[in-house]
Amino acid sequence: MRKIFVVLFLTVLMAGAALADELYLKNGSMLRGRFVSYENGKFIFETGGNRLEFPPNQVSRLVVERRDDRYPPRGPRRDPSDRPSSPGGRGESAATLDVRLEEQWVRSQIRVERGDRVRVDASGTINLEGRTATGPEGLQGRRDKDSPMPQQNDGGLIAAIGQDQDIPSIFIGRSREFTAEQDGDLYFTVNHGETRDARGSFRVNVEVDRGRGGETGGGTRPGQRREKVVTINANEPWTDTGVIVEPNMTFDIVAEGTIEIGNRASSNPDGNRGAKINSSNYPMNNYGVGALIGKIRYRDGRDSNFVFIGAHGNPTTERNENGRLYLGINDDYFQDNSGSYRVTIRW
Repeated sequence: MRKIFVVLFLTVLMAGAALADELYLKNGSMLRGRFVSYENGKFIFETGGNRLEFPPNQVSRLVVERRDDRYPPRGPRRDPSDRPSSPGGRGESAATLDVRLEEQWVRSQIRVERGDRVRVDASGTINLEGRTATGPEGLQGRRDKDSPMPQQNDGGLIAAIGQDQDIPSIFIGRSREFTAEQDGDLYFTVNHGETRDARGSFRVNVEVDRGRGGETGGGTRPGQRREKVVTINANEPWTDTGVIVEPNMTFDIVAEGTIEIGNRASSNPDGNRGAKINSSNYPMNNYGVGALIGKIRYRDGRDSNFVFIGAHGNPTTERNENGRLYLGINDDYFQDNSGSYRVTIRW
């Protein structure tokens, strides 16, 4: 999980006569309005009828007024049995922890349930094997086949829910927000296989919104569909969406945006069919360069066949497919790409 360079404190206050959130910026100014969400690495805040976005390095402190005074503010959770059941959502901040490169995953004091919204920020530096320094985002373009997530950046911060080896890990990097897909304790580690001579640590701050999903553990009431928005960067071959795939599921996936494919051309999610594919290393040779494509990472680590998504796709899983949904770019070289697609996934 990627961490911002400064630790942000989210203070939840009791509701007053006039509800208003306050966003304090590092330039000394303060905005009063409504905190909407933290998405794609930015704070989204509404004030005076305008919706504004701020990266973490511009934010000093966020104060959120509590909308429901039935549930008073709580400190960091230490005992899983300490949580009362509630029909509505509530925020909960957890203490920071240090994550070092060790043989064992670092177990946090945080237990999540399916449907909880988890936000993680990280900072710090770790020296891999005593010589190569990396931050929580990992080493761009470098992979380690012996790491827990060999397709993700070497040395990046990753997480997992529970100790079940069949549950896929989650790449965090410097900052990420995701929805818990199962119950369990949060674990963290560094995405690198060799633990000898490692120095330094990542400072990780976790915040959990409890009970955001309503009455059922899956995050929706029966008959309702779930939705998730993810960013697919053009300079990364595959992105873990965090969506758990089960048999006989139908997805509605809508993508928008434009990316640059090296010095050759630009592309939208349907792909640029004018850019010639002259390599067998493309995931899907029959579709345009830069097209949005997908696959399933099965629980045993294998990948499914690739499927074309484009600007609007409705892929369906087979009766025996279980795993995690990955989305990517149809290209054979990614380091000179730029831009991203904004993808909305409904299921």
